[in-house]
Amino acid sequence: MVRSVFVLLTSALLWGCSTATRTNAERIEVPAPIVQSAGRFTKEYLLFAGDQVEVLVTRFPEVSRTVTIRSDGMISLPILQDVPAAGLSARELAADLSKRFAARLINPEVTVIPTLVRQPTVFVLGDVKSPQQVPYRSAQTALQAIGMAGGFQRSGSESDVTIIRLSRDGVLEAIPINVEASGQPGPYLAFAVTQLQPDDVIFVPEHGRAQVVRFFDEIILRPAQLFITYKLYQQL
Repeated sequence: MVRSVFVLLTSALLWGCSTATRTNAERIEVPAPIVQSAGRFTKEYLLFAGDQVEVLVTRFPEVSRTVTIRSDGMISLPILQDVPAAGLSARELAADLSKRFAARLINPEVTVIPTLVRQPTVFVLGDVKSPQQVPYRSAQTALQAIGMAGGFQRSGSESDVTIIRLSRDGVLEAIPINVEASGQPGPYLAFAVTQLQPDDVIFVPEHGRAQVVRFFDEIILRPAQLFITYKLYQQL
């Protein structure tokens, strides 16, 4: 499946707190901007071993089945026998089954409905001790998610943590967690009150917001190398 390439809106959308200078040389802190994708995207759940799906073949109820994806990633259906399903979206699996059934049936129309799937997750990536995806039910704040990933490495930048999230209108956003409290506990207080959403990606750079831009370019643009659960960012 063709994946699109992100284009950052403008080179002016750089990470980190920028500054402006008045005529009296007083420096004014400017909040870090939110980087957004130029295109619109959507998320698709990828089927996984253990998921249960209902396969409906219009006009052919005798081959319709509710099946569970086996540990080898396959499902078994009448006429077709074993068919690969893990790693596909429901839409992709339906299209593949339609082609396969068409060799034996007249104009089959296949619908695949996931009926039992894994629970939502969030992803913690970057300079943490154990980058991983964690159950959303156990990590509904940034602090909980980072804690489940083992916490920060020594080189992890606690003040530059960023949440990557798909907005409701389909725009991918990289949102910095603003740390306003001073002192060593400041970042942790900010993380504790930062609510997450299912499928959020929390990125902890080594240092500086520029690493987040590189993360966008090198990792998020190639999600097949990283996400086995979701096709998080697919262009509409």
